[in-house]
Amino acid sequence: MQISSKLYILLEQVLRCLIYVGIGHTAFEVVSIWRAPEVSHLWYYGLVVPGLYYLIPIVVLTIFLAIVSKR
Repeated sequence: MQISSKLYILLEQVLRCLIYVGIGHTAFEVVSIWRAPEVSHLWYYGLVVPGLYYLIPIVVLTIFLAIVSKR
């Protein structure tokens, strides 16, 4: 599969954005849950929910970029 270099650069930037936003959102969720006294023992749900929400597109885009860069 051939894609232009501009599209490849754009996809790399999208990947970086997904990673940074995913880390920020996950950290926000963990701190929000941790600070709420009634659910502070469930802090790990802050890692699971947004983490999976961002992890799947990050993995798919990373694999796609790896395949495209090899060709």
